[in-house]
Amino acid sequence: MRIFATAAGVIFAAAIAAQSGHAAALDRFTDNLERADANGDGVISRDEFLTQRAGNFQRFDRNRDGSISKSDFGRLARFRPEAAERLNQLIARADTNGDGRVTTQEHAAASARMFDRVDSQGDGVIDSGEVEALKAAIAARQ
Repeated sequence: MRIFATAAGVIFAAAIAAQSGHAAALDRFTDNLERADANGDGVISRDEFLTQRAGNFQRFDRNRDGSISKSDFGRLARFRPEAAERLNQLIARADTNGDGRVTTQEHAAASARMFDRVDSQGDGVIDSGEVEALKAAIAARQ
């Protein structure tokens, strides 16, 4: 069975949610997870997840300075300050050295921690049950 959920699209899935509303964000999140299943076996391995997340980094580094920071979301900050504040919180969590930016290394480490949280069975893959549990947890936060 194919997995229909999203890569917690992740530390920065909230950016998508902030920009497009919860329902659309959850759909995009689901699409990200489905795409992460590169070999189509119905589960997402750690390597598949980390590869997908690395691609997300490039998308969120809008100003192409090699890091993700609030400067990548200036328009969002102007029009949706509450969403921008949520992004700032996410950036702060991933920013291990406290410089206000998330580097590729910090993003990779945060992605690995995220995978470990979603892989509740600890078997090295994210299956459809774990995805459904993630979706329920996200819905409960809204």
